[in-house]
Amino acid sequence: MTHVHVRSVAHPIATQRSLRLAGAFGMAILPIFALVVVLLTWLEWDFLHGIGWTVLHEHRVNYPSSLARGDFGVVQTLNFLMIGVFTVIFGQGLRTQFVHRWSGAVAVVGFGAVGMAGVLSAFPTDLPDEALTWHGLAHGIGFLLLLAGSAVTFIASGLALRGAAGWKGYWIYSLLNYPLAIAVSVALSVFGQVSFYGLVAMLLAWYGVMGMRLRQLGDELL
Repeated sequence: MTHVHVRSVAHPIATQRSLRLAGAFGMAILPIFALVVVLLTWLEWDFLHGIGWTVLHEHRVNYPSSLARGDFGVVQTLNFLMIGVFTVIFGQGLRTQFVHRWSGAVAVVGFGAVGMAGVLSAFPTDLPDEALTWHGLAHGIGFLLLLAGSAVTFIASGLALRGAAGWKGYWIYSLLNYPLAIAVSVALSVFGQVSFYGLVAMLLAWYGVMGMRLRQLGDELL
């Protein structure tokens, strides 16, 4: 038996505002993260090359995480925390659209995992030739949690949105985004590190696409 989550319509103005706000947070994740990374890469260019980083070729530098070890590292630390906080806020808005209880519950767990990934990623990574530290290990776990949490979130959200009003086609995109991200990463592997950049961009783009739709639905409640 399919369980349908019924949204309250007692406060339409509050619902409209909450959907638009949650959607905006989702849309902001990728552009903010990318802008900060590009800016810090420019500011810490000499530092990055000093530890062995290059734009395209293989290296042992954990990038963009290593930006947090430079002179402006606190900005990158906040950038990781931003992903966690914005993801949770966006997830609270998207969950109001779910029409399947169990897959929706799994999606909420996935959002929590991605939120925790942002917190763990805020711990400083280890640089090449440094001994393994507890905070470097925590950072590594955060990245793995981001990958696993994203897979769970995307797939479960897609399943939870099947048949939801206003989400035709989007639930299919949600199911396909993770394998598409992997496919893009593989296709770009001939360009070295660009493969990793493509993977991260595809994963974070999901929040922008789904956030844009959530914001549109909020506007329709006006």
